[in-house]
Amino acid sequence: MENFKPVKSPIVSGTKLSKTDEGKYVDATTYKQMEGSLMYLTVTRPDIVFAVSLISRFMEKPVEKHLMAAKRILRYVEGTIEYGIYYKRYEKEQLLVYTDSDYAGDLDDRKSTSGYMFLLGSGAISWCSRKQPVVTLSTTEAKFVAATVCVSQGIWLGRILSELGVSLQKRMIVFCDNTSTIKLSKTQSCTGEASTLMCAFIS
Repeated sequence: MENFKPVKSPIVSGTKLSKTDEGKYVDATTYKQMEGSLMYLTVTRPDIVFAVSLISRFMEKPVEKHLMAAKRILRYVEGTIEYGIYYKRYEKEQLLVYTDSDYAGDLDDRKSTSGYMFLLGSGAISWCSRKQPVVTLSTTEAKFVAATVCVSQGIWLGRILSELGVSLQKRMIVFCDNTSTIKLSKTQSCTGEASTLMCAFIS
């Protein structure tokens, strides 16, 4: 793959993959090796997390379409080998989180995919892209489930940071792009630690 032409994105926008995709079956062992290597890389490359999470659903019986999606991620990595996360000293210690989800993005079981990224100071410290455990019935519900996971992770991060001696000056701010989800979140009653950590959602 070193001689392949690099691309500027790990996945084509709007790509839909399914277990029922037709095509020639490829070697599952090779596919799993590629997927495993990419999963290891997501520890330091949050920009490929969604794409790697997507192709990991087809390790049992991958076809050429799935393999091409995996190879595109490798082409993207080849062209962005110098990318990294830069952390500055003496940045303001405030926890920010961006959350989003698709709606019924999985063509096989119609489940949505949640995603979030936490930033502390100048760099990202935690990120995730994972299929939701339930089938949601609307975009608002899908994004609310994603936001709930975010706040849960934020509470855990707050405790870890406290044990490490990092004192957060302000409440955690959650950025969400769905007005209905923001309104729904503001009407929920929060008590105790969750109330201390969660600030108003911002679109």
